[in-house]
Amino acid sequence: MVRTFWIAAIAGCLSFGLAAAQTRELVLFPFAQGAAVQPTEDFNVNTEALNALYAQLKEIPGVYVLRFRETNPSVTRAIEENRIRRDRLNPPFNEREADGTWRAARVGALLDVDLAFAGRIEEFSYDPNTREAIITLSGDLIDVRTGEVIVSVAESGRARLGSDDEDVNRARIAAVADVAQKVGAAVRERLAPPVEQPTQPQEPRRVDRKRERAAVTLFAIILGAVLGGSQF
Repeated sequence: MVRTFWIAAIAGCLSFGLAAAQTRELVLFPFAQGAAVQPTEDFNVNTEALNALYAQLKEIPGVYVLRFRETNPSVTRAIEENRIRRDRLNPPFNEREADGTWRAARVGALLDVDLAFAGRIEEFSYDPNTREAIITLSGDLIDVRTGEVIVSVAESGRARLGSDDEDVNRARIAAVADVAQKVGAAVRERLAPPVEQPTQPQEPRRVDRKRERAAVTLFAIILGAVLGGSQF
């Protein structure tokens, strides 16, 4: 009984360690804003875009996403030790420093993460005549360790307000959700490409599963006999 417990415990620890080793950390930086961003008093496009993209990226298997915070202890300590200037903690983060390194990679290294996503809101507007909101977002996914740009994206999102709706923010939110879905899909395709489906006929697959179940059952019987015939 005790032997069985320890076998299960060891297996659980090994599984947890393997899963942790395969998980990559990604920091999502605030966006810079281009000249074509239409100012609004009641809609923070940067916050809305970050929230929408975060929701998309955190669903990527094997990736843990965190938002950049200047108050992070690692960043605060780097400022105090003069390893980075405070003005380097403002967007744009997907620009190169004087030494040729990406700012996102430099800050990401302070956070000890694997990946960084930084970009710019190139365009954001609402046309009252067409009742359509448009947002264009560009960005780069950067490998923090190597400084390599893994993928660059530039996508637009659009949404039209219904004829019986007067809440302009509904169209803006829908446009932001649209562009976040497109950018998130591009990043997901690069970090977690879809698994190709086997092309074997259905009948052989059923036979293989029966063989697998038989093998598992046989293993369980043998393991039970070994544990039952021994003492801890």
